[in-house]
This record gives sequence, C-alpha cells and structure tokens, in this order.
Amino acid sequence: MIQQYTPKILIVDDNRDNLLALEKSLRGLAAAVVTGQSGKEALIHVKQHDFALIIVDIQMPEINGFETVERIRAGQRNRHTPVVFLTAVYFDQSSVYQGYRSGAVDYITKPFNREILLSKVRVFLDLDEMKHRLSKAREEFMHVVEDQTYMICRIGPDLRISFTNKALQSSFVRTPEDLYGRSFLDWLSDETREKAVTLIAEMNPNRAVSKFHHTIKINDGNELWVSTIIRALYDKNYNLTGYQMVMRDITNEIKSREELIMARKQAEEATRSKSRFLANMSHEIRTPMNSILGMIDVLAETELDDDQKEDLDVIKHSATKLLDLLNDILDFSKIEANQVRFEKVFFNLHNELNKTLKLLELKAGEKENELIPDIRQGVPDRIKGDPLRLGQILINLLNNALKFTRKGRVTLIVENESETSENITLKFTITDTGIGMNEEIRKNIFNFFEQGDPSISREYGGTGLGLAISKSLCEMMGGRIQFTSEVNKGSSFWFSLTFGKENKERTSKPQKMNVLIVEDNLLNQRVVSATLRKNGYDFDVADNGKIAVEKASQQKFDVIIMDIQMPVMDGYEATRLIRKNEEGLPQNEKSKIIALTANATREDREKCREIGMDEYMTKPFKFQDLERILKELMA
Repeated sequence: MIQQYTPKILIVDDNRDNLLALEKSLRGLAAAVVTGQSGKEALIHVKQHDFALIIVDIQMPEINGFETVERIRAGQRNRHTPVVFLTAVYFDQSSVYQGYRSGAVDYITKPFNREILLSKVRVFLDLDEMKHRLSKAREEFMHVVEDQTYMICRIGPDLRISFTNKALQSSFVRTPEDLYGRSFLDWLSDETREKAVTLIAEMNPNRAVSKFHHTIKINDGNELWVSTIIRALYDKNYNLTGYQMVMRDITNEIKSREELIMARKQAEEATRSKSRFLANMSHEIRTPMNSILGMIDVLAETELDDDQKEDLDVIKHSATKLLDLLNDILDFSKIEANQVRFEKVFFNLHNELNKTLKLLELKAGEKENELIPDIRQGVPDRIKGDPLRLGQILINLLNNALKFTRKGRVTLIVENESETSENITLKFTITDTGIGMNEEIRKNIFNFFEQGDPSISREYGGTGLGLAISKSLCEMMGGRIQFTSEVNKGSSFWFSLTFGKENKERTSKPQKMNVLIVEDNLLNQRVVSATLRKNGYDFDVADNGKIAVEKASQQKFDVIIMDIQMPVMDGYEATRLIRKNEEGLPQNEKSKIIALTANATREDREKCREIGMDEYMTKPFKFQDLERILKELMA
C-alpha cells in the first residue's frame, strides 16, 4: 500500500497562548503541526523531522529567533526549509535585513490576520508538494537508472564524470567517489580516444546523438568491448551542458563473432583441403581409368572371338560402373560446395537420347525389361543447353527405374510443354512397372546417401546419391523433379527444363582439323591418338609442355589438347607461352586449346579459363564430348 505524504509545519513561540492560536488557525489545512516553546526545542525537532514550513517567533529567551534560524541553516536537515518570522514589534530596516540574512523568507506580525496567515502557508505547502513530487520522480528515475544493466554516466563539457550508475561502478569495481571528476578519455586507448574526440567535436544541436563501438579499460588492465550511444545535452538557449553516455557490454558478442570468423576460416580451409584431396584423388583415379576405358575401346576394334568379346564387355561394364561411382561422389562434393557450372551449347537432343538409351540397353536386357523411347511430336532435333547434365539426370532416373523393375517396361517420354520465339520447355517422364515405393521410402527418396530402406542397398546396390544428385542438378537448371509411386505397380518420375532454340540459319560444318596432343602418359597418348585416328583427324604428339610450345611455334595447329599435370613444363605454363607467342594475331587465327585433366574442381576450370584455354575436358573422356567441343570451337 502506498504511504500518503503529509507535510509538517513547525511553530516556535515562547508564548503558549500564541502557539495554541496558531495551531488552531492551521487545523483546516492538510498538514501536521509540530510546536515548540523555545529555540532549543526547535533545534531538536528539525533534527527529527522534515518540515514544509517553519514559523519562528523572534523574541524568545536564551536563543532568539535569528540565532535559532541561523543554527537550522547550518545543519543538514531542513537547511533549505522556508522560514517565516513571527513578531509583535515593528523592526527598523537593519533588523529586517538581519532577518533575511539569517534565512527568513517572510514576516508575520502579531496579532496576525488568519486569512493572511493561511494564504501564505498554503503557498509554502503547494511549493512543498511540488518539491515532494519532484523528489519522488527523481527517486523513481534513479531506481530505473541504477537497475539498468547498461552502463550509464554523465560527463560535463570538459568530459569529466559527474554521475555513474551501479552497472558502471560494478564493471569498473569502483565507488562513485573514485570515478567522479575523472576524464572519460582516461578509459580509452589512444586509437579510440582520437576517434571519440573527433566524434564529440562533430556533435551539435542538429546532430546530438552518435553511436560507436570501442574498448574501455577497466580494473587491472582488462578491457571490455562496448557499444556506446552518446547524447549531447543543451539548455534552452542551445548552450552545451554536458553529455550522457549509455554503454552496452558487447564483449561476448565480439568474442562469438571472432570465434565464428575463425570457425568459418577453418571451414573454408577444410573445404579447400577437401577440394585439393578430391582433385588429387580424381587425378589419381581418372588417369588410369582413362587408359583402361580407352584401351578397351581400341581392343574392341580388333578381331576377337566370342569369349574374348564377352570378357571384354565384363571388363568395360565394371570399369564404367567404377567411373560412375567416382563421378557420383565428385558431383555430390561439387553440389555440396555449390561449385557446379553448366554449359549452354547447341546439341542434337535425339542423338543424345538415343545414346543414353543405347548405353542402358545391356542393363535393361539383364532383367528382361523393355526400354521404350516415346519422343512426341514437336520435340526439336537441336536445342541449346547442357547435354552432359541432362544426360546425367536421365541416366540416373532410367538406371533407377531399371534397377527396381524385372520383366517389365521402362518408358522415356519427351514432350513439348511450351515454347516462345527463343526458348522451348521440354517435359521428360520416366515410368516403370517395378516394385514401387511405400510412404516411408517416398519421404527420404531424395536425401543424400539414403535409399529409403537399408535392405534396398543390400539387395539392389547403389550409393544413394543418384536421385539426390539428379534433384539438385535439375533445380540448379531451373526445374523440379516430381514423382508418384505405388507399391507393386511402379513409379513415375518427371521434370521440365527450358532450353534455347536453334536459329534456322545453321553454320557450315567445320573443316578437317590439325590437332596437337600434349600428354606425358604413354597410355593416354595412345588412347587419344587412336580415337582421333579412327575419326580421321590429323594429329601430332608432344610429351610435355616445353615440346608443345616448340611445335606450336613451328606449325599452326587448329586445336591443342593440353594435359595439365606434366613434367618439365605443365599445361598452364605451356598455354601461357603459346598465348604470348600468338599476341597480335586475330582471334580466329589462334589455336583453340582444350584442357584435358583428371582434376574436376571449379577452381581448376576457372584457372584454365584465366590462363587462356578455350575449353575443358575431364578424364576419361568420350570422343563424342571432344567432337562436340571441336564443332563448337570451330563453328
């Protein structure tokens, strides 16, 4: 319950009748009256109570009114309480001055007029009420300030401290007396002090608030990071009276941010290490794989009996599966690191679809499945997009359909969904009559490394990457894979992608080209050479970059297939020197340089572009990929 405030009035007169008369006159007021019959009694009362008004008779024995008031003013309690002198004598001018000098604010003569007395007393009671309200408001305000967890202080125009709250005193482990009078700048480092002085100097009535982050020195040489809001204070005439500062401790935030930055740097370094590891592993695995698959193709062109052909098919199938697994892992890593880049080249869609289906015919036959293409009317022959990534999505989806279907049908439907003057959107649908999926499996079907049910991996094999990679690639190309599935009835997956349409004015077919193969690995030389020879290209071979630079300076090559990692001189340096020798030549007279490397990271591709290479192929490559690049470069 809030305690009601009642003001108190002290009346001091040695005449008891006068005391009773005054007390009776003041009864109607909302105030408590305390009386005393001597100066000594008055001095005792002022030490015990706070008074709104003191009325003192001047002529009293022992201690008169003047001396009584002077002693009250010399004390602490009631030193500012208004005093009215009560007298029955007319004073001369010097006595009046003495009364005011001793601390009186007014006089009342005896016998007093009750109405005059009450009117004067009411004025002083009103003033006391205002004083009490202001005191209460200040007390409540100080409680708010003191209870703040933010550090608050006031400083004068000279930047010396005049007030601090408990939070600041606690942070500095100092009492107010230790802090008052010190310069705010003493808390700051040299660098921060210069910044603070500049900021304060720029403040004015139109720009009275500023904020900055800085450190402050506290006890024992420790520092805190704080976010400070500083407000310049002005009087009604816009004269500067000081500054108010509110400081929030952000040390933990700064520490957390530094830890996050460090963690990010460590994560980035881990990513770079992973990329380097993948690049090295890619090179170490792809280089022999290129030789294996290449020599299988060369061997397949020789005369073989039926048993040898069957054995060769098994070897090729196993090698291709191993390469597919490697590609899935690398694709997952690139998707995870957001390092996938897409091509936009013209290609023959029908040919790509036929090659994809041809590639899967053997797998379809193993489970006695029909693999049925259904390319609808309105699907163009040539479109502009990324044939490699489209083929990757289709192969993953078709592979999945064939894996879970036996003695059934897998159908690839391609149809024109919509088109404009420049673009065409094609819908690809893969349906099967396989085992289908229940609701639990459908929930996790697109998660990396998950196949819905562990038994699936044991029975059907696979890494759980194919569908997840296809979904990610499709979304990166602006599409979305959707599906329906029913247990024991089959599944249907579909997606739509937008491609560029080909201008009807076709470019002429590129002429026969002269190619330089730069490769230190003898097996890879034989693979690339056999591939080019079989397709009617003229070519020469260089064992390292230095020989390539010499040959390129002696003879014009239309295309240079450049390996990256070679002894003596690598592909980067060789390309740089070849481009330097070609300075001044028109662009169409410069050799087209194709990087051929086992490294498959974005950084490697970008470095190849920056050094002056025109295209990029990863080992092992297919001749169709090389042929497509050659046509694009020479068109």
